[in-house]
Amino acid sequence: MGLTKYILFYPLVLIVQYIFQLGIAFILSAVTVYFRDLEHFVQIILMLLFYGTPIVYSGDMIPEAVRGMIYLNPMTHIIEAYRNIFYKQIRPDLSELGTVLILSIILCVVGYFIFKKLQKGFAEEL
Repeated sequence: MGLTKYILFYPLVLIVQYIFQLGIAFILSAVTVYFRDLEHFVQIILMLLFYGTPIVYSGDMIPEAVRGMIYLNPMTHIIEAYRNIFYKQIRPDLSELGTVLILSIILCVVGYFIFKKLQKGFAEEL
């Protein structure tokens, strides 16, 4: 097996994942200051998303009727890209990755503006 030339796509997938998670972190960190109970809901949602993302199982194992819903989750495409690079040793689907990148950039920009808008009251709330 070993490493193949597709390992060159690894930094791209990593950057897409980083931007996506940064956008989520901006939003959650800003909103959680004002709604402290949101932390508990986030834990439940993360657990549901963990099982709703094909991490410990393959996307091929999902029934066709539910597969469309699973692929609405952007992390599904990122995990599939990692799986393609390391396990299947094929090129990740760049069109799906590009779509997730665009969504991630939008999420990051919106998250940044939400964070900047709410940042003014952080000291008062804490």
